[in-house]
Amino acid sequence: MKKIFIGIYYFLLYSFAVVGVAFVGMFFAIKYHVTDVPGEIDVHTQAFEDKAKDINIIKDDINISADKDIKQKTPEEIALHIQNLSTIHDQKLKNLCRINMLGGIAPKNASHILTAYQKGYNDVIIDKMIFACELRLDAEKQNALQQCRDTHEKTYVLEDIEKMVNVDNAMNIFPWMNDEEWQTIKAAIVKDRVHIERAAQEAQIEPRLIVASAIVEQVRLFHSQRALYKQYFEPLKILGNATKISLGVMGIKEETAINTEKHLKDPTSPYYLGQQFEHALDFTTNDPATERYVRLTDDDNHYFSYLYGALYLKQMIHQWQNAGYDIQYRPEIVGTLFNVGFPQSHPNPHPKVGGSAITVGSTQYSFGSLAYEFYYSGELLDEFPFVE
Repeated sequence: MKKIFIGIYYFLLYSFAVVGVAFVGMFFAIKYHVTDVPGEIDVHTQAFEDKAKDINIIKDDINISADKDIKQKTPEEIALHIQNLSTIHDQKLKNLCRINMLGGIAPKNASHILTAYQKGYNDVIIDKMIFACELRLDAEKQNALQQCRDTHEKTYVLEDIEKMVNVDNAMNIFPWMNDEEWQTIKAAIVKDRVHIERAAQEAQIEPRLIVASAIVEQVRLFHSQRALYKQYFEPLKILGNATKISLGVMGIKEETAINTEKHLKDPTSPYYLGQQFEHALDFTTNDPATERYVRLTDDDNHYFSYLYGALYLKQMIHQWQNAGYDIQYRPEIVGTLFNVGFPQSHPNPHPKVGGSAITVGSTQYSFGSLAYEFYYSGELLDEFPFVE
């Protein structure tokens, strides 16, 4: 009997030793970036860039001058006004045609887009929502939707489209939104709505843009290939926080948090947002390291986690705007930059979509493409609407 107890003792001792070595190994692997997933360029990056150019053309075409009453306009201005109205008319017909056709392919997504249309969102947003779906279609179905670009005469009845897309238990065209993990993440994000909106207001940034990056971080956590991290660190929340490598619901690294604080107070930094933001992350104690850690790892209040994330995003958007490139309405680029960090943020006319490769089931995504898919999915639109 004594030998049995001794055997059990040594078995448990060696088991805990192995687990301990695994924890220590994972800690140093993360700390020294051994386990980092290399950033990759998304296979659709050129399509994203082409769509951005196409959207700019649409914006220019429907830019109606409203500075004068129609009676005060010159004949030339009225002619331009009519031309712009005609362009808007054609674009709406094209979008309705595409929603109608998408209803026969992905009714759940078509329903989300139709809801956004009925809420009065502009044709640029509707076009991007449809485009996000198109990227998940095969060539034949993409071509079918492309035929709508030549539609100018057919009239679409919204009630008929509503009936077609009203399909029970329809699957989402985005596979990662069909699992239980997504339902968990979505419910948790809604619970944090007040904190997200407060952080967005403080940073003067769109809440949905914060949510896009937060959600991808959570999807990556659930579906990461880093088996040891998922098996040991995620369930043992205290140990995961103790690494001080990636903190909070937005996965902000300690180094990133420190740099975000520094940029707020450095007028020479390309990320400097102005005097009104200098005190946004001021500390209240004489121990910034501990206070920062507590802020980002508070299980009961995620406000500071979202605030750091919001200011981090705001700083990179500001950097690009100062360089002459407005990316605030390109969530695929903003999400990519959130993932790759300050050192990889180099403003240029042809930004690439990518970042960490994330595999969900049998489908591989890039961080930036997932951010785009959520942003234009129509999910959580009531809680986090588009800001036009």
